[in-house]
Amino acid sequence: MSPAREIEANLVEALTQAARSGRPPESHHEAELFRFAAQLLKTWHPEEAGALDAAALQHFAHCGVKPKSFPQIAADGKIGDVARFRRAMENSLAGIVTW
Repeated sequence: MSPAREIEANLVEALTQAARSGRPPESHHEAELFRFAAQLLKTWHPEEAGALDAAALQHFAHCGVKPKSFPQIAADGKIGDVARFRRAMENSLAGIVTW
């Protein structure tokens, strides 16, 4: 697996586990990723999206820092292809392994 795919797989796994467990984000950057993933997942996985979004919003309220916009998050390089990332998240939440 290429380093980029490995990073993506690890990110998808971490977000999937957080969505299922309700764990809070460990950093401001992770809270932004929670919020971003929640927006991508809200149609087909509303419960998991709600858990991610609630955890992110609680983090932002607690630290008083404004989150980045979705285009800024997409442009920061962590998510190379938003459509691919959404599919990977949806597959992971459905229990489908694709790599």
